[in-house]
Amino acid sequence: MKNSTMLPLFAVTAAAAFGLGWVVRPDAGDASISENTGQKGVRGGSPGSGRIISGSPRVGSSNDGPEAQFLSRFLVDGKISPDDMKSAIKEMSETNDPLLRQKMFAALLENLSPENGKDAFLALQENRRGGPMGRGNDEELRLLANAWGRVDGAGAIAALKEIQAAQGEDGGDRGRGGRGGPGGMGGEMASALAGWATVDSGGAIAYMNGLEDSREKQMAGFGILQGMLVNGVGEAMGFIQSLPETEDGDRSKGFYMAMVTGEMLEQGLDAAKDWADSVKEPDLRTGVLARVTMEMMRDDREGAAAWIAKYGDEDAAAPAVNRLADSWAREDPKAVLDWAANLSGKAKAEAYEEAMGSWAREDPAAAGEYLATLQASPERDAAVEGYATRVSREDPVAAMEWVETIANESLRQEAVIDVARDWYRKDEAATTAWIASSGLSEEAVKSITDPPRDFDRRGPDGPGGR
Repeated sequence: MKNSTMLPLFAVTAAAAFGLGWVVRPDAGDASISENTGQKGVRGGSPGSGRIISGSPRVGSSNDGPEAQFLSRFLVDGKISPDDMKSAIKEMSETNDPLLRQKMFAALLENLSPENGKDAFLALQENRRGGPMGRGNDEELRLLANAWGRVDGAGAIAALKEIQAAQGEDGGDRGRGGRGGPGGMGGEMASALAGWATVDSGGAIAYMNGLEDSREKQMAGFGILQGMLVNGVGEAMGFIQSLPETEDGDRSKGFYMAMVTGEMLEQGLDAAKDWADSVKEPDLRTGVLARVTMEMMRDDREGAAAWIAKYGDEDAAAPAVNRLADSWAREDPKAVLDWAANLSGKAKAEAYEEAMGSWAREDPAAAGEYLATLQASPERDAAVEGYATRVSREDPVAAMEWVETIANESLRQEAVIDVARDWYRKDEAATTAWIASSGLSEEAVKSITDPPRDFDRRGPDGPGGR
């Protein structure tokens, strides 16, 4: 199965961005209560008031503990000025007691405002371990960005972009091409958007819709969805359903749905499986089936195989089958093929491709003998592709002979280019001679001899690698 390398990498980066972000998530049984209104919420007063919780700041279980004494030295008329916030962040950062530090940090987040948010962020960044460009305090920076987004979403995003532009010229971990992508602040931007979406999803979505860069838009969508999930699955589902079709074949929707499914899994595997049946839209169902299958695979691969087989005639099940087959085939590719024989359609082809790719890695001779017994069918085409694109690293000539037996023209063309790339790297002269009589288009030849840097080639250690 040809997967884009961008989205899985995005998935890893995005997951890391919220390691601490859920700390501020309100719980149905222990929600923050506004002293003025008596209503649940994460923000009291009028919009833009600059307070996460109205009324007196909550600084822990005791109002006379060291964290309260710390906060009292910086509060003036119930607010912390930008300069005092910088001083408070510095003092908090220098505290050696980790539990006290967390209480002090929580107290400062409760008093974040549109006026002091930027200063708080810069101060926390400045006091990172190893200096402003060091790698310490990443989780705290993202949590602060989340809180900042709740009190001033548009302002937080604008300020973070200014900081990103200024610091992008400095290089290092937070420079161009560094952690989090250009400017190195993708995680903080997503966290701020998550906070914004938690209290004002409409405003956050309007911001996202105004973005032109597709990668930036994807990251924004991730942050918005994460923020919506704080308020429940319903709003998040509505957001995903409202997204327009994309050039990636709605892979983004599948990823977003996997996030929502992760939320449902917190209610238990049985509840998540029942919920999966209620999701009828194919483009949304894909991510649901994949995420539930992955969860089941952790403890019960046979159970996962039996469950996803129930949906084996649906295209939506193909990515889930791909993940399961890839994992299982590393241990017993023949067992995967026996299981896949009872599947159908796209899911069956996915299983055959993954199984043959893994088998070719471990025992190419035996895999080739089995492949020779298969009758013409879509799954045979997929199996040949999986086999050939794996053995092409060692024997591209033999791999090309196999590829030329693929009946599906589109799949054959794709496999030919993949194998030819390996052949070109191994023997440029022989490949060039073959290309001269291949009848390939100029575009195809260019993709072989001068492939784009981000072309999808599943190496042994890459995403989906065999």
